[in-house]
Amino acid sequence: MNSQHKNTAVKANQPTYDLFAPSALVNSYPLFKRMREEDPVHYSESFGYWVLTRYRDVEAALRDERLSSDRTALFINQLGSLDVKEIQNFLHLISKMMVEKNPPEHTRLRKLANQGFTTRALESWRSIIQNTTDQLLDNVQNYGGMNVVSDLSIPLPTLILTEIFGVPETDRANFIKWSMDIATFFGGAGGSNLEEFARKADKAAAQFSALIRQLIEQRRRQPGTDMISLLIVAYLEQGFNLEELPSLCIQILNAGLVTTTDLISNGVNALLRHPDQLQKLQQNPALINSAVEEIIRFDTAVPFFFRIAKQDLTIGGKDITAGSVIALGLGAANHDPQKFDSPSVFDITRSPNEHLGFGAGIHFCLGAVLARMELTICLTTLLRRLPNLSFAPDKQAIPTKHNTLILKGFDSLPVKF
Repeated sequence: MNSQHKNTAVKANQPTYDLFAPSALVNSYPLFKRMREEDPVHYSESFGYWVLTRYRDVEAALRDERLSSDRTALFINQLGSLDVKEIQNFLHLISKMMVEKNPPEHTRLRKLANQGFTTRALESWRSIIQNTTDQLLDNVQNYGGMNVVSDLSIPLPTLILTEIFGVPETDRANFIKWSMDIATFFGGAGGSNLEEFARKADKAAAQFSALIRQLIEQRRRQPGTDMISLLIVAYLEQGFNLEELPSLCIQILNAGLVTTTDLISNGVNALLRHPDQLQKLQQNPALINSAVEEIIRFDTAVPFFFRIAKQDLTIGGKDITAGSVIALGLGAANHDPQKFDSPSVFDITRSPNEHLGFGAGIHFCLGAVLARMELTICLTTLLRRLPNLSFAPDKQAIPTKHNTLILKGFDSLPVKF
């Protein structure tokens, strides 16, 4: 894509920032701070896209109708030398997703998707979340330690979502793998094995779609109270094509699985690294709601979201040409001192806390209520049942984080109790 933007050539004295540097992957915020102070609307020659790091620019961009959510061009650009035929299943799936749509198509799909997130449905999930959290903690209670990621933050949203969608137990292991494979390529993975990520994502898209279509067919014959059944009713009532339903189901499943997984591990890590805040929460459990908001702000699970400029525009004094890719730095915005007092301080009583962890505008996260509910119940139960939670010895110095731009969470987080 770089060739389109000759007018944005980097000047010799312009700073460069490596978003994939090992130190930046572990802790991106010092780099975001530098970018925000030195070049808040930065054109990255190496990536071929613009990066926004100020709160006001990011929030405005999230609501800007001149920016398109359809990122097909970005995925093709990511392929490098790989033939676009290699990701046809992936592109077919993504192209029908609500997150990739602009109005009026987005408005129509969003209205339908909301049918799966009624207050009644959400309340019925509360007991599923509580029971699942308790079961997972029962499994490790007697061992004196666990890996937060493999023992809690991956299985919890997986079990909850598969339950909500009525996915058979025999398919649940595949389901996690497919979600992760799609999310890794979707998330703008770095490194040299991008072609492998692309092929895995394409294969996962085909298998995932086949399973969801099979479940839709079953629920049409035997409707239940699960999410797929609710959505089928909504689609048929509105006279919409059920062909679009697999993409919506997979978007809800993927977003709900991967981001909640990361929020839980990021949250446990933030609390353990700030013992004063952990103690404050243990002494006053009623602070859990504001603690959850601060976790989402402090270590954002989705630090970037991409948009494509539909026309020439100017952001922060920089001229951006139509067709340019723009990375909206949600994580950087959530640490902007112009918006948040002492943004690098983790404060579970922070108020107000208008973070952008779930985005803003028409694409505000559909599953935000469910994610907050999962995080609240999970952390409340964890701290009540394991009051002596701490990092496992020798492990706290090396948290391992994903190697993608869009998704930030831990691959491993060992703790003892």
